[in-house]
Amino acid sequence: MKTAAGGDIRLAVDGSLEAEAYTLAVTPSGVEVRGGTPQGVFYGLQSLRQLVVDGGGVLPAVTVSDKPYFAHRGGMLDPCRHFWTVDEVKEYIDILAMHKLNKFHWHLTDDQGWRIEIKKYPELTRVGSVRKETLIGHHHTSNEYDKTPHSGYYTQKQIREIVKYAADRYVTVIPEIELPGHAVAALTSYPWLGCKGEGYE
Repeated sequence: MKTAAGGDIRLAVDGSLEAEAYTLAVTPSGVEVRGGTPQGVFYGLQSLRQLVVDGGGVLPAVTVSDKPYFAHRGGMLDPCRHFWTVDEVKEYIDILAMHKLNKFHWHLTDDQGWRIEIKKYPELTRVGSVRKETLIGHHHTSNEYDKTPHSGYYTQKQIREIVKYAADRYVTVIPEIELPGHAVAALTSYPWLGCKGEGYE
């Protein structure tokens, strides 16, 4: 197998390619990545990165011409049942980007916790982001709880930071706020919103 001995890495935008398409050429004289847009170049760099890792730092001589088959390629993260820190969310976005996924479905509210700061409704995070314990197993088959409090939420500043971090990696954040179902965290915060008006936990 021939390998690339060294040389420059050249990046270019090529308007003849589709927006997310790219070509990657590794030759003994260097590496060239061309994309239809900067996003295409970014995807070409992800393939180059995979080749470097797979080859243990040695690049094979190769030509790649690639483009996504689907426009929407994403992953979902649920911090409601188990809270993820800002750094952990960023690491998840890095993994999406590395695999050329372009949508981040962020599940921010559910029965088990409200995770997004809404300044007009502070009880959502003061009360709704905290639960006193977590069910062990499935709710249809278990009545056992871990007796460990669990809490956490993202401030508006942190949300903006994560959205920017994702955009810099060509990942669009799709926030999900569930209502009217799966709203126990919201109803615990503002019981008057529910049919019973009290007793939500």
